[in-house]
Amino acid sequence: MEEQIDLTPFDNFKISGFQPLQDLKRSPCPKCKASRMYFCYTCYKYVEDIDQSKLPKIKLPIPVDIIKHQKELDGKSTAIHAALIAPDDVHIYIYPVIPDYSKQQDVLLVFPGPGAHSLEYYSKPKSDSATILHTRKRVITDTGDGPQAKEIHIDKDTITENHAHDEKTENEKKTMGSQNGVNFEPTFKKVVLIDSTWNQVHGISSDKRLKGVKCVELTEQSTNYWRRQHSRPDNHLATIEAIHSFCKQYHEKFIGEYSGQYDNLLYFFKFFYKMVHKNKELKKRF
Repeated sequence: MEEQIDLTPFDNFKISGFQPLQDLKRSPCPKCKASRMYFCYTCYKYVEDIDQSKLPKIKLPIPVDIIKHQKELDGKSTAIHAALIAPDDVHIYIYPVIPDYSKQQDVLLVFPGPGAHSLEYYSKPKSDSATILHTRKRVITDTGDGPQAKEIHIDKDTITENHAHDEKTENEKKTMGSQNGVNFEPTFKKVVLIDSTWNQVHGISSDKRLKGVKCVELTEQSTNYWRRQHSRPDNHLATIEAIHSFCKQYHEKFIGEYSGQYDNLLYFFKFFYKMVHKNKELKKRF
């Protein structure tokens, strides 16, 4: 039986239009000068003829490291999509040249398995005083004649002004989360993903430099990747799908209501998805 393809899986996503990609021809990579279409998948750069100012660029809620297997075909990998769309927050390492994550206590590895937990498991109640929204507070002061209770009025602006500058940026997400009814903060500061085939992934995940790293498992969803590994179930996502899913779940858990802030991570994924299935339809007609 022929597989039924969903031609509209991205209708509910907020993804930018593809006008900047229309009618482009191959042009040089600005770094290695190789002739490429759209971008160079070895240098992680857009080609010279593309207008980058018209392409989406986003800020992720957390730094993302991607460990790409050295034998993973560059043309098949979706990891580069993240490096192009969120260049300030994504770093790609080519295995076996990777950091020693076993010495980092604030890192999570997105990897399913018996030891993996949901994102909920890696959260804790907020403790930062800047998120307290009380309008009045009892303060004890020592006047020399014994402690006296004094009632003072504190508003949110005063709290913010009294915080050190280097704490302000870190607390912005926490304050935003409290205002949106989110009362938890993450117990980690970076997330790591493995970009490889299923047969290659266990060689990386068992590396001693990943030993002891805590694993998180994403809420199940079906992949829309056009190069499916037929021996694997539909919930094995492409790398860019996994990054998008994680950022969405992170935002909902620790920041507030999700309204498509990271949907453009799927910009090239959607573009190639439509291109592949359009070509399939044309082949059927002829």
